[in-house]
Amino acid sequence: MKDKEQASRTLVLIDGSHVDRLRTKLGRSIDIEKLAEFFGSEEEPATVIYYRDARDMAEYTRLRPFFDWLARHGFQVRGAQNFAEPWYQRERYGTNLVQLAIDAIEAAHQGEALAVVAGDAKLIPLFQRVDEMELPLTLISSLSVPASIAPPPPLVELADVFIDLDVEDIFFQTVD
Repeated sequence: MKDKEQASRTLVLIDGSHVDRLRTKLGRSIDIEKLAEFFGSEEEPATVIYYRDARDMAEYTRLRPFFDWLARHGFQVRGAQNFAEPWYQRERYGTNLVQLAIDAIEAAHQGEALAVVAGDAKLIPLFQRVDEMELPLTLISSLSVPASIAPPPPLVELADVFIDLDVEDIFFQTVD
């Protein structure tokens, strides 16, 4: 299949921690509304899900205005908010990738194309599975950042389209 026109719609999955690291290294903020517009249409808007865990109440309080902005603009926010539970011990990074992978596979089973803003090697099995399902997959990240942030070669190779944010600046916020 691998043809966007044959996919019923596009689901945009954003690893918020990856976006934070890209913003720090590239010095620019990604415009989530531009992502939604690019991968959707008036007839069939893209669904955008932003994944970001909060480490503790202080981090959640800091991120809350942004989460509220996302919700007001029709974007879903997912991530662990269990930091108040006595049993909760947050991993340093990657806890939200499990939910991202589950949502991606569910969407793939419904024939949706995927656009993923991420760069973690933990996603290679997900990308392999989507490739086997022959659904369109776009990876959005950058190779112009340190190797600890950039997507590994297998992730880039498994994507049908790779958009390097340092080369293509179509998803950055414009400064007036």
